[in-house]
Amino acid sequence: MPLSQIAQQDVEMLSELALSALTDGILACELFFLAGLCFRPRMQAFSPAWLWGVALALIGAASLLGLIDHGFFEAIDHPQHRTMVVLTRLVIVAGSLAMIVTAAVQYLTGLLRHVVIGVAMLGALYPVFLILTSDDFLSVILYYSAGLLLLLLLSIANLRQNSGTLPMIAGIVLTLGISGMIPAQSQGFWGLGLYGSYHVLLMPTVILLYFGGRYFRPKRGATAT
Repeated sequence: MPLSQIAQQDVEMLSELALSALTDGILACELFFLAGLCFRPRMQAFSPAWLWGVALALIGAASLLGLIDHGFFEAIDHPQHRTMVVLTRLVIVAGSLAMIVTAAVQYLTGLLRHVVIGVAMLGALYPVFLILTSDDFLSVILYYSAGLLLLLLLSIANLRQNSGTLPMIAGIVLTLGISGMIPAQSQGFWGLGLYGSYHVLLMPTVILLYFGGRYFRPKRGATAT
């Protein structure tokens, strides 16, 4: 059999679910690597730069859980598939909350900072409730989209604060556009499916988000400028 036919058969053996698991795993490795780069020497815990590393690590953990679910549980309709879905979505919400807290600590001060963080924590209860009681995913998308929009607005308002602002803005805009594929029920790229395409498009985008947060303050307690 010609090699071209063998290769074609191998590609056809990979279902959209398998491709989703594979691309989830690649994305998770990338996010963990970028998160590790965030935790550099002389960085204080709970500083904006440290919190951004936590946010990237949590998003990476959600991708890893997605890999485990799609590759081992959902593929065989395992009874614990629902548990894995819930856990994955809860970690996405946690990562989104960490992103909002990062934005507040980096750009806001005083009472406004505490109000934004408090509202974000209360707002997280809504998607958490729906995750635990239904198969709703839209609330998760809306929550992390709201977090991205907050960070986008604050980044634009502080455009000249650091050299990572432009990459952050570009990364957020691209992430929001890519995320729109899910509620739009896009078919994604041929051969990859919706979620495989979603993960592949995020791979270069998260690099922009990393560079955007690279220049966040590494010191805790400093005031926004």
